[in-house]
Amino acid sequence: MSKTHPPKSKSAKKAVTAKPAAKKVAASKPASKAPSKPVKKAPPAKPAAKAPAKKPAAKKAAPVKKAAPSKAAPAKKAVVKKAAPAKKAAPAKKTVPVKKAPVAKKAAPVKPAAKAPAKKAAPPAPATKLAVKVAAPAKKAEAKKPAPAPVKAAAAPVQEAPPPPAPVKAAPAPAPKPPAKPAASGKAGAKVVTPAVAADPIAPPKPPVMSDEKPVASKSGALFYDSHMHTPLCKHAWGEPEEYAAQALKSGLKGIIFTCHCPMPDGFWPTVRMAESEFDTYVSMVQRTAEAYKGKLDVCLGLESEFFPGYEKYIENLHKRADFDYILGAVHWQSKDYLAKFETGTIENFRRTYLEHLAQSAETGLYDCVAHPDLVKNYHPDSWCFAIIKNTVSTVLDRIAKTGVAMELNTSGLNKSYSEMNPGNEMLRMMADRKIPVVLGSDSHKAVRVGEHFITALNNLSDAGYEEVSYFKKRQRIDLKISDVLASIRKAIDANS
Repeated sequence: MSKTHPPKSKSAKKAVTAKPAAKKVAASKPASKAPSKPVKKAPPAKPAAKAPAKKPAAKKAAPVKKAAPSKAAPAKKAVVKKAAPAKKAAPAKKTVPVKKAPVAKKAAPVKPAAKAPAKKAAPPAPATKLAVKVAAPAKKAEAKKPAPAPVKAAAAPVQEAPPPPAPVKAAPAPAPKPPAKPAASGKAGAKVVTPAVAADPIAPPKPPVMSDEKPVASKSGALFYDSHMHTPLCKHAWGEPEEYAAQALKSGLKGIIFTCHCPMPDGFWPTVRMAESEFDTYVSMVQRTAEAYKGKLDVCLGLESEFFPGYEKYIENLHKRADFDYILGAVHWQSKDYLAKFETGTIENFRRTYLEHLAQSAETGLYDCVAHPDLVKNYHPDSWCFAIIKNTVSTVLDRIAKTGVAMELNTSGLNKSYSEMNPGNEMLRMMADRKIPVVLGSDSHKAVRVGEHFITALNNLSDAGYEEVSYFKKRQRIDLKISDVLASIRKAIDANS
């Protein structure tokens, strides 16, 4: 039985394949048969159907209808007549093309006309701009209110500022605002849009404060601090704070300062920082570690605080939320938000923009130190040439030197695509010429890197012309002789080994 069926199925398939072939060869086969005359009329009907498909049905619909009264009628009758004599049900499939004639249903493309009004719907955008402008003055009115209120006021614009209690939960809320300002910025980075609160002025910068504290070595002989490391809250660091503390002792250090990436509003680069709701958790983690290592290691609270034009007010309020020892200001060119807004010209111009923002960050007075100053050399590292950008660096360093803000020598640069500390030795010499204070940081995202390459970094500082290196406590700078620090690290490593 199974052998008899296959041949039947093959013939059936041949019949089926013959039918579509009949459709394509219809123009030739009907010509040989007597009923070919109606068939010849059918082909003109098909091009008529294809013509409206290529062009809007609006203009050619009329001609199709004119052809219909004379030819459509016989065509349909011919189809009906063929339907009866059809021995191979070919007419049935000819009716299919008739149904294909409703390709007019593809008049869906006519719906683009509906899209046109959608674009006209954009005018409501100005209305939102007005709303934003209205919110801004409302905030200015609040700016006169006590400082605690603005701490979370960054989101007030979303709830249109009037109700003071709303700002408390408004910090995450600014997200709805981005759609309002993208129209103003014209950029594709909605997240880059700054909140209306950014219009509020920040306090004028104050000169840096030097500490009166005289550093005393620990029992092991340690004197110095690693001033840059992270916690798992930033989503790209591994290990608990206690593990970083344990490594610090092995590295011959007296203390460490945690500087995890700060929270930011409006969904600004959320994948590499703690959430707004995790800020208190971060403070607690550092305090917990400080208690665990009391008498062994000095564990301090710091913050790697973002600089992005327009968010200064938010950052100022953020710094009031805890008793920080150290605030490290950072410009991250690699964030999608930063690239979306500033990557608009040549590679060198983008690097100059980054350096300009370093100077601006120091001039705000919001930060104690500027992090990884030449990090931008990792932007197209194969094309980095310090000589090309040296004049810009010189101008930027002049501006930073006037502020008294310190700059970081970040040892993690040796682990990046452009393998060199941040900054490189030439820029370091230019900083030394201007007597810009330097703080050392490992930028550890793993415990094993705490204090990494510090001996090399201290030697680089000496070669560049520095005699002292610094760290911060209670946001006051403490300077130590490089020679003393080198000796203390070696001594403490031996004592703790």
